[in-house]
Amino acid sequence: MSRTANLLGALSLVAADRVRDATGAEPTWSAALVTLQTMTDGGTIDELRRVLGLSHSGGVRVVKALSRAELVELRRDPNDGRAIQVRLTEEGAAAASRIRAARLEALDTLLDGLEPAARDQLDALLAQALGAATGDRDDARHICRVCDPGVCGHPERCPVTRAADGVAGLTRTAE
Repeated sequence: MSRTANLLGALSLVAADRVRDATGAEPTWSAALVTLQTMTDGGTIDELRRVLGLSHSGGVRVVKALSRAELVELRRDPNDGRAIQVRLTEEGAAAASRIRAARLEALDTLLDGLEPAARDQLDALLAQALGAATGDRDDARHICRVCDPGVCGHPERCPVTRAADGVAGLTRTAE
């Protein structure tokens, strides 16, 4: 194992701990709320559980818990009577916004010791590594499940979206 990989692993744990502490929410709940916030019209339990990397029963448990907490509302999908549509309530949308902001603030503090040029260099390296880690659109949805699309320049500048589009044979022009 390389020293760089070891350092990245350690930093990943620090980042995960800080995000968990800053958001004050169970990580799966946080990811579910933020993911639903990026799904304009909500999504089905199946779509949500795939993004979160959960089994069907795991997805159902998360959605039921969020529903009991009145953070989501459930409706039959009008296009597929067997599917359940999951949408954020007003309280759920507010929680998702708080989680997203707390996540970014916690992660930004990890970068406070870096000079602007080093931050730019790290940005480019992270973009390259994320692009290489993206195989397809499902990977992209999973990788970006708690991202703020406005911060990364989604879709034009997001390295994950651009990589997934490349696999799908799509092209986007940078603005």
